[in-house]
Amino acid sequence: MILRKFGQGGSIEQEERSRDAYMRRVPSTLSRIKDLMNGADRSVWRCDPSNHKVGVTYEEVTRLLQGYIENEVDLNRDGSCSRDCAFYKSTKSEGCTDKKFCSEQPKCSGGVYDCRFVESDMKVCQAAKNSNRRYEFIQYESGRVLGNGGSCHTWLCDAKSWRRWIFMQCSYCLCLCDDQGDNSDRYFNLRPVIAEVEKNRVVTGLRFVKRNRVFHLQIQEGELLPRGVISESTLYWVPVDSYSVSDKDVRKDIDYHMLSYEKRSIDLDDLNADNNNSVVTGLRFKVKGTHLHLEAQFSRFEFQSGVLIEPQTTSYWMSGSDDERRGKVPLKDPQVSTRSLAASIPYPSDNQFFEFTNTGFDKDAGQTTVPFIDIQDVISKPAVPLSGIGIYYKGRDGFGGFLAPKIITYDFSPHVQLPKWESA
Repeated sequence: MILRKFGQGGSIEQEERSRDAYMRRVPSTLSRIKDLMNGADRSVWRCDPSNHKVGVTYEEVTRLLQGYIENEVDLNRDGSCSRDCAFYKSTKSEGCTDKKFCSEQPKCSGGVYDCRFVESDMKVCQAAKNSNRRYEFIQYESGRVLGNGGSCHTWLCDAKSWRRWIFMQCSYCLCLCDDQGDNSDRYFNLRPVIAEVEKNRVVTGLRFVKRNRVFHLQIQEGELLPRGVISESTLYWVPVDSYSVSDKDVRKDIDYHMLSYEKRSIDLDDLNADNNNSVVTGLRFKVKGTHLHLEAQFSRFEFQSGVLIEPQTTSYWMSGSDDERRGKVPLKDPQVSTRSLAASIPYPSDNQFFEFTNTGFDKDAGQTTVPFIDIQDVISKPAVPLSGIGIYYKGRDGFGGFLAPKIITYDFSPHVQLPKWESA
């Protein structure tokens, strides 16, 4: 009409034809858009950063299972060498008989597991005292090296198997140490984390953080407005409970979970609301058997008004299924997670689990606990309510990979309305 006023438009008949064509196209276009929205993957997760940096993009569980050298004479109470290394599947360090190599390394104060014999004599490059490692590398008499060999910049110790009564050899074994000491960060928060539902706030993002050696899954929250909008000015990361496991009123298996050789599994799940009238308002970790297990809290809401419906009394918890046997993510002799030159790929997280484990002996002397924990923010821009959350594993074959959270954004497709044209 405006163009026609300046002599550049068409006739009224042309306008009517264009309007009719528009009215024919829009319903089919919106219907197609709605179908695409309905089938789209609404998961949000973080790719690897261009540069991994501890404390910024990832954190580590430290000294959970670690390569450890011990003479078999000190792996039993009798001081006997009558067995072989493979006999010691689960034991502990009982002493320091020869006062040689065992006195030159920190003792394993926890369980000693899965011992094996490699060679009789070796040189061991001890790690610095402020390191999370015990050894930098182990070099055997044959020339075989476990870990990154080369020059030892700390101190190099000899460990030589020896004979007792001529016919009995006391061999040095390569084992795994589960040392639950002050240098081991192996704790996960079990306290529920809930958004301020009384202020109509919902969860909008996730990230892992480590405080006082405890890993927390922190939530970002924001106020829910009409039609699924989030008030950007209200977004903030809810502070975690910065307790220490040594605090007086803090209890194991109630406030926190401690990983160990027997309890080091985490279930991988996507937790989705059972209907499109619920959004995520909280989360917690629970322990089921020997597995750490994520649960999500959902609250119902009214879409048009954006108001949560009695969240203090009607909210409900949801967890992954226990009906099917879970598959284990294989981590066989992995290399340190950050040494991969290729970007991590998410593994399927439906009804899977993984175990924290040690890196491979040949690649790293079994000194590092993997996978690492991805601590990058997982949020959407703009922020939206969530219909689900999840925990997944990402990595590359041969490497330790990362444990990371994901968010599943709210499904707006049911609220896309097709136009109803009035009759002329």
